[in-house]
Amino acid sequence: MDVVETCGKGTLSSGEPSNKCSITSIYDDEVVGFEIGAQIIIKKLIRGTKERDLISIYGMPGLGKTTLASKVYNNPSIVIYFDVKAWCAVSQAYNRRTLLVEIFKQATNDEVKIKENDDVADMLRRVLIGKRYLIVLDDIWDVKAWEDLGICFPQGEYGSRVMVTTRIEEVAKHLQHHSDPY
Repeated sequence: MDVVETCGKGTLSSGEPSNKCSITSIYDDEVVGFEIGAQIIIKKLIRGTKERDLISIYGMPGLGKTTLASKVYNNPSIVIYFDVKAWCAVSQAYNRRTLLVEIFKQATNDEVKIKENDDVADMLRRVLIGKRYLIVLDDIWDVKAWEDLGICFPQGEYGSRVMVTTRIEEVAKHLQHHSDPY
């Protein structure tokens, strides 16, 4: 099963809309190519600063940003290294609460019933604090999306990472923290 990014439609080859938060299922041995890029990003994720860092992957539509991020996300060394992992497709039109609920559910591996008046951002922050986490925000279109979501991901000296894919170079450069965009 491979995943193909369809430009402009916001759908994957599975037919799922990409604005729905879901983990892209890709088996490492079925993804052809991207080995060098994947290794570079894996090194940034594992060997980088102890502070939370943001890794950006940017490029034109159809280049395989999501596929590369998925290959990295599912790499056995990444699976072992991070205490918590979550993947969410952001897209151009997003709902902050919906994205935070999805990330929270993945971070807790639980089907917790979240009430409408729950402060999901605070709940997520409390789950992530003190842990080494990897959050993937796929297909960010503007800096505001990062500003809306990034405040929920605690700082710390645990080596946590947020990996972002975007088609907009200015967004990738603006989000640059310790690591240069890929």
